[in-house]
Amino acid sequence: MTPPIGAISAGIRYQVRFFWRHAITMLVPGTRVTKVVMEHRGVDAVDDVVVYYAPPGVNDRGSLVDVDFYQVKYHLSMNGAVDHEVVIDPEWTGTKEPLLKRMADAWMSIRPVHPRARLTLVTNWPWDPRSPVAPMIRDGGRLDDKLIQATPGSAIGAIRREWQNACGLGNPDFSAFMGALRFSTSGVSSDDAEDWLRDRCQLAGLAPVEKSEEHSAYDDIGSRLLETGRTEQTPESLRALVEREKLLATPNPPYSSTLAIRSFSRYAHIPETDGACVVDLTDLFEGRKPRSDLVWSNLVPERLESVLPQLATLRDPICLALDTHLSIAWYVGHLLDSRLGRAVKLRQAVHGLGVQLWDLSESGRPAGADGWEIAMTRGDGSELAVVISVTHQALEDARHCIRELSLSVGLVVEARLPNPGHQAISGGGHARWLADELLRALSSEIARLKPARVHVFPACPVSLAFLLGQVGRGMGPVSIYEFDFGHSARKYHAGMSISMEERR
Repeated sequence: MTPPIGAISAGIRYQVRFFWRHAITMLVPGTRVTKVVMEHRGVDAVDDVVVYYAPPGVNDRGSLVDVDFYQVKYHLSMNGAVDHEVVIDPEWTGTKEPLLKRMADAWMSIRPVHPRARLTLVTNWPWDPRSPVAPMIRDGGRLDDKLIQATPGSAIGAIRREWQNACGLGNPDFSAFMGALRFSTSGVSSDDAEDWLRDRCQLAGLAPVEKSEEHSAYDDIGSRLLETGRTEQTPESLRALVEREKLLATPNPPYSSTLAIRSFSRYAHIPETDGACVVDLTDLFEGRKPRSDLVWSNLVPERLESVLPQLATLRDPICLALDTHLSIAWYVGHLLDSRLGRAVKLRQAVHGLGVQLWDLSESGRPAGADGWEIAMTRGDGSELAVVISVTHQALEDARHCIRELSLSVGLVVEARLPNPGHQAISGGGHARWLADELLRALSSEIARLKPARVHVFPACPVSLAFLLGQVGRGMGPVSIYEFDFGHSARKYHAGMSISMEERR
């Protein structure tokens, strides 16, 4: 008899939701996931959730990964953090050996069969920012090579020595293990896991998880799978399971024409599992920073433009998933402008509301929705700067960048919403209307000034950047600037540019 949901521990529910987040991916068209196992019996320490990929694997900054092993650790109270000491402290996990030693032993046993595996710690505790290792954790949870390269007398060198002693590995093996290891830098809450599950259900055409309910059918089914030992799922077995449990919301997956583009890693988000057409640019960036001067001007445009023939084979509407810099989203809009005649729906992550699908087929200002407030400051230069303040006020940061780069800006136009924030745009129709309205507001000033270039400083959702790219051909040559979220000085840096030649 199935126990009531209240009898399922919070830790099991956390693990089950993480399992479902990856398992449901197998039902998404174009997926590369071939098998997902919960409580894998063939490995230790990293057996909570294991995800297998079809050959040749999935991209990881230019290399390939064929299987992901996850250790899922849940804490009832949020009164602690992960740091370099607790991972080598047996008391932290209540085991005879520390977590890092157990993961290293597991990796050594896995390595002969899966030399391209990743091992990841998933927990609802964040990584302590005071730890010297915290700056070493890069996008996607990997450890920077500086951890291995640090001098023995440095703080990082001392921590590396403690870790290596705890793991009992020689230098080559320890370096390889560090390359396969992943940590999350922020706690993955139970709500985060539920949002992932809701997103997967939407993509796969399954019954949604209601935010108003404390538990779901997926929690119940997952706990039953653990009880019966039926924890290994393939696409075929999972399809039969969801049909038997009456979880299909539609007989066919609704988003079979998904274009997934990413330039930075969302933790535990693997775009190859989400799209029929995938452009992974993460190997061109270190976090959000480009690895060379050619990234913005040559490498990103070449990769995006190379996918256009494949895009032509997808059915309308194209479902667009953008985990990208705003200037890349703008450039994608430039490539997929209305002249192509393609219907597009946008997957937009909305703070506090999860992932929404924004329909762009209609443009209109919803009742009570905010419109632009336009402010202009005139100067002596010959070029135009446009500051877009939607998620936060960006004017002062943009002015600082204009001064620092000595841009020849004669007119600064700030387009702002009166109540900036992550929910300032209500949906796709509102976003489309805002893009159209901004171009109309700028057209007379562009005609009067005839700027050689328009400099754009966006603080907005990625979907609005895409839509502005679609209509942006009316602005002339455009340079879009990227905000450095990790910089204490709050700086904008140059991103992608579009010239008149690229518009023809």
